[in-house]
Amino acid sequence: MFDKLNPFKKTKTEAKSSNIIDEKTKATKKGEPYIKVLDTNVDPKNPKYGYFELDWNEHFVANLKKHGFSGNTDEEVVDHWFSVLCNTIAEGEQPIRPDNTIVKEEKREDGKTEIS
Repeated sequence: MFDKLNPFKKTKTEAKSSNIIDEKTKATKKGEPYIKVLDTNVDPKNPKYGYFELDWNEHFVANLKKHGFSGNTDEEVVDHWFSVLCNTIAEGEQPIRPDNTIVKEEKREDGKTEIS
């Protein structure tokens, strides 16, 4: 949508969108991974439901695959990474195995640490 007084002036939303496209294009031309959160939404009536809208380039997906993330499509690879990332954040600074599962440490009553 353009400003009615100046039809060549972009609105803030269009300018932001244009900047995101420029950032992605620059990263892609340099062969660098690019990931950006475009939008988030949480259901106010049931906050366990919502979404994150992500944008990425092929270099980001290639980097994820290089680090062991998998999927049949780029979307599945990014979803695998995002799930592991969210679990890592929720669990705190937990180490991750090469198969991307989280290593859990639990202190026992006898003072020893149980790792699973």
